[in-house]
Amino acid sequence: MKRVAFSLLLSILAGATSGVVAQTTIEEARKQGADLGKSMRADESFGPNDAKLAQLPGYGGTDLAEKVYFDDPDRLVVDGGSKAGTDEAFGTVTNRARTRATFSNAEILAATSRGTAIEKDPDTYLGGQSLGGAEGTCTALPPSVGSKGYYEATCNKGSKVTDTVEACRGNVVPTVVNTARWFYYAVLDKNEGYGFAKNSVMQAKVNAGVCRAEPVSKHICDAQIDLGGGANDVEGYRKYCKKNVSGTAQLYSCNAELSAAEIASHHNFATGTAYLKKEGTVSVTVARNEGTCPALAADTTCVPQAAEVCTEGPETRIIDGVSVTQACWAWSRSFTCQRLTLASDCSALDDNKLCKFLRDECLDDPQSGACKVSQRVYSCPLPDDKAPTDKQYVCGGDVYCLNGSCETIEREASTEFKDALVALHSIGDAGKQFDPANLTVFSGERGTCNKKIFGASNCCSGSGVPLLTPWLCSSAEKQLDEKDDKGLCHKVGSYCSDKVLGICVTSKDAYCCFGSKLSRILQEQGRQQIGKAWGKPKDETCKGFSIEEFQRLDLSQMNFSEVYAEFMDAAKLPSEVSVMADIQTKIQGYYDLHGSK
Repeated sequence: MKRVAFSLLLSILAGATSGVVAQTTIEEARKQGADLGKSMRADESFGPNDAKLAQLPGYGGTDLAEKVYFDDPDRLVVDGGSKAGTDEAFGTVTNRARTRATFSNAEILAATSRGTAIEKDPDTYLGGQSLGGAEGTCTALPPSVGSKGYYEATCNKGSKVTDTVEACRGNVVPTVVNTARWFYYAVLDKNEGYGFAKNSVMQAKVNAGVCRAEPVSKHICDAQIDLGGGANDVEGYRKYCKKNVSGTAQLYSCNAELSAAEIASHHNFATGTAYLKKEGTVSVTVARNEGTCPALAADTTCVPQAAEVCTEGPETRIIDGVSVTQACWAWSRSFTCQRLTLASDCSALDDNKLCKFLRDECLDDPQSGACKVSQRVYSCPLPDDKAPTDKQYVCGGDVYCLNGSCETIEREASTEFKDALVALHSIGDAGKQFDPANLTVFSGERGTCNKKIFGASNCCSGSGVPLLTPWLCSSAEKQLDEKDDKGLCHKVGSYCSDKVLGICVTSKDAYCCFGSKLSRILQEQGRQQIGKAWGKPKDETCKGFSIEEFQRLDLSQMNFSEVYAEFMDAAKLPSEVSVMADIQTKIQGYYDLHGSK
């Protein structure tokens, strides 16, 4: 205070010596006064300290003689008993000499009249202030809508296992080994008949690559004898024939048998067929060309959908001049195969301007090389709370006035009472949650939920967010979600619980859930204080603090603001009016029952 006053004095003197008197408006003076008050409130030198407290009459420090009873309450009972016989205050309370003062009913009722009067007419005792909106009265504050906080939203990027349908084709590969040759005599078309083929037909077969001309040509009569003509008298037939017929016959060989109709010839006499003779043999072998089917069948990631389906046949085909008939010339087979593709379901979170990217977590277990599947974590705001229904006011006691101008006092709420209340409750909670078997306090219960990577099933919603697919979630996962929404759970992290082709397809979020929100806060902030890290999400068992660890916690350094409202609601202190009215009712009831003396 002296320091501030001295600074003001220097400012005044400086203005005086300069010969210039600064003109200050009322608004500026008011603001300077408000700023001065704020600076003084923030100055710790104005607060209590050991030196100042030592100047207080009767202050003897914190090292009290009574502290011997803190850890030894039994000694307090013994010492109290030894003083009971001589202590005047004790004698008055216990009425040892029966000299205690007595009060009549009327006297007691008169003493409580203040509470009764306030109860009957509270507006009279508001210091001249009344509820409403006029100047100098209690003014209702506008309702405030606050954010409920943030939750962690997740998505995935990386490789995705996709079921694809793949087909393969196979076909028959016939192999013809043809050493057979069919021989035919052909003559000019005007001489055809008697087992001879037409020369024009055979030339066309030659051009088609079916037949070839052999280096043999004979007189028609000799060729007829080869075909069986004049079997009874060959020489006589030869003389007769050569006397009446002229011309030659050309010998052809073909790689397939030709029908008589095809070559416009009659059967010959020697063989009963259209050809002169046959030499060599024909063999046909059929092999299966499976194509890519064996590779798909051997692929462990592929499963056949059905048996092979014939796509060509039955049919007879000419192969190297040989007719080959097959029931199926080609077929196909279908497989369902698991293949890796790039995928991401992060577009919605990436585009949400309200969400902030926090970190990437690789789900490979173990990770080898570049991460195949990662989980991206964002911080997103929860929906805002609705406006409260109860009203709050700024009353006359919250302003100060000078020359008719009033200024609202900015009050800074102290959390000391709430901190003490929470700390005391935490001690009581520790007693309730003490595990004598393991000598630990604030132990939690492990819980997990499943999420399909790049899939529809998601039973891990995050705190305060409804489950996206509750019909796909187990009862345990639904209960975990309810606990998390109540603020009872700490998320340890995520890990891969199922892999296909070395790619994570299902992840699990691991949580530690506690008996109260306070227990969770103590675990989260206490572990940071003493350097006790959470285990890996796959292995964390949610053990509590040992006695030694709990003794090391400094509750005064913890932030319990999350539970202030709950504790204040649970610890409503009764007002003077309600207390006095309650006392009055009980006293009146007593005297109504027993009568006054």
